[in-house]
Amino acid sequence: MKRLVILLIAHLSVFAAVIPEARNKLSAGDLTSAEAIVDEYYRASGANSEYAAAVSWLARGAFMLNNTEAASRYLNETKHLITDLLKTSSVEKDSFLTTAVGASIEVEARMLAAHGQRDKAVAMLESEFVRWKTWPLQARIQKNINLLTLVGKSAPELDAKDAGKPILLFLWAHWCGDCKAYASEMTRVRQKYESKGLLIKAPTRRYGTGRSEDERLTPEQEDRLIDDVWNESYAGLRGISHPVNEGLMLRYGVSSTPTMVLIDRKGIVQMYRPFRLSDAELSRQIDRILQD
Repeated sequence: MKRLVILLIAHLSVFAAVIPEARNKLSAGDLTSAEAIVDEYYRASGANSEYAAAVSWLARGAFMLNNTEAASRYLNETKHLITDLLKTSSVEKDSFLTTAVGASIEVEARMLAAHGQRDKAVAMLESEFVRWKTWPLQARIQKNINLLTLVGKSAPELDAKDAGKPILLFLWAHWCGDCKAYASEMTRVRQKYESKGLLIKAPTRRYGTGRSEDERLTPEQEDRLIDDVWNESYAGLRGISHPVNEGLMLRYGVSSTPTMVLIDRKGIVQMYRPFRLSDAELSRQIDRILQD
């Protein structure tokens, strides 16, 4: 019995940790170990949606590590797995399947762009945006469209009253720890640049959840929570506009938070960063648009 319990615990550990463990190995540049972790999961649990999501991370990781052969192989495997899984499930019901679909679209677009087929990548992304109707997928697809097309173009969803002002958009979520980690940096940005004319705005959206994923809130309850979190965690940004605006969040492809967007006085997007940004780099980008 004791041996059976140990084996069961080991099996559950593999089941629970495959994606974060594979991601950690990929972050360290170790594709071989990530492959081994995912293969072990497959032997234990089969070709389910969590396995598809893990394979999609292998495709993404291989691409980031410039291993295009492996990226192509894992991309094709992910797409085959998705086709089979969609026969009995849907992205609305399965978050792992959503991850697999989103990652496969993202990797395919990035591979096309990397091979000089940017227009084909954008056309593919636009087609996939129409196909999938859930927020996580549409936002992730829009993010990738924006990465290929947004910088140098007129800023979408720009309020007419803000015309002529340099603007920094800090796109955040009330549950987002990475966003809160930016609070001191954003406070320094405000102190340094607000007097020079920089307008900081912090749009967000409702997620239907409270301080934990299991806590379900009404829109009114969540709006109050958004204000509470803003006042608690962003004390240096009090007075900064932080409106709930789902349309703006989707148009800027906020599938990951925080997302930073820098807009110059002419209303042109000069920076789009849906990933971590250093204090020094952000300051450099702001200095550049203020000097224009």
